[in-house]
Amino acid sequence: MSHPAVAISRQDTYDRDALIDLLRQQFDVLGISPALFAGKRVVLKPNLLLGYAPERAATTHPAIVQAAAALAKEWGAADVLLAESSGGPYRRETINSVCRACGMTEGEEMGLYTINRDPGATDLHLPEGKASKMFHLLTPITEADVILNLCKLKTHALAQMTCGVKNLFGVIPGIEKFEMHARFPRLPDFFAMLTDLCLAVQGICPVITVCDAIDAMEGDGPSGGQVRHLGLVLSCADPFALDLAASAIIGMEGRVPHLRHAQERGLVAARSDELSYPLLKAESVAVDDFLPPRTNMKSKFDLIPSFLQPRPVINESKCVGCGKCIASCPAKAMEKRGRVAFIRKRDCIRCYCCQELCTLEAVDVYRHPILRLIQPRGRKEGGKR
Repeated sequence: MSHPAVAISRQDTYDRDALIDLLRQQFDVLGISPALFAGKRVVLKPNLLLGYAPERAATTHPAIVQAAAALAKEWGAADVLLAESSGGPYRRETINSVCRACGMTEGEEMGLYTINRDPGATDLHLPEGKASKMFHLLTPITEADVILNLCKLKTHALAQMTCGVKNLFGVIPGIEKFEMHARFPRLPDFFAMLTDLCLAVQGICPVITVCDAIDAMEGDGPSGGQVRHLGLVLSCADPFALDLAASAIIGMEGRVPHLRHAQERGLVAARSDELSYPLLKAESVAVDDFLPPRTNMKSKFDLIPSFLQPRPVINESKCVGCGKCIASCPAKAMEKRGRVAFIRKRDCIRCYCCQELCTLEAVDVYRHPILRLIQPRGRKEGGKR
């Protein structure tokens, strides 16, 4: 059985012209030709978690987005649109604010793409879905001829790693993402839903995933970790295969729940060394000290006793009591006590939405002392890179 090819290249800077040449080479070795784009409606789907500056490495760098858009236009795309739903409400004001902070408006001003500001969404049915047979997706995604899934390589408190597959969670509008967490509180079900979502999007049109791993994020991602320079860009026509290669590069192969689920369903190779690498191999660029999130554990979540499982806790010295985490909690497990937020342990479903959306990094991950003894993190916590 042949497996999708993953193109991996070294690239140390965010020079846009160099990135255009790099993507042109990667697409060529992957068999992706200009004919795929000619006359087509191309939708760019970056990771714009929140309104973070590019140097924080919490979002896709604007140079990656601009390079992908420029190549699509060079190859004859009729229309190039950027569509994304970040954390929080999905409305015009939020879209403008986040895109401006993340450096996305520059590409629009240059005429490389248009930013979607219409908060409309459309139902998409997936009869073969295992966990979910219907999704409510951003309308531009459902109308695309080609999707360029422009992800960022980061650790993730819930998913362990966010890359190509998890990036597609952003095609679900606004706070409906939190509703999905509430709908699937059991982690195996949530990861099965993520797999279904990826399949649903792939069923719309070709999805080409490009991973920004020039500056990645390690530690307590997707927003509270540290910048880790890897100097890599990955491309693949299959998000699952790209994620498998990425997990091998950062030493997390076998630990990413949605990949385990996809492997059980026969959607991706059992091992990263079974993939095809027309350029650099994953093992040749792998690092052995990439810091995982504090939630990292090798066993399946459901097999770990509840009292041992990591959980989010409020850092009262950083919390300002803004209430955003309380409003976004899908389990309604949070309240305000005094001037700060408080998480009721008995009601928490450990989705880490609060940690993901806190721009002040006021949500920490508590690890039981027993878990710290049996599952050390490896490199010293908090190490900057």
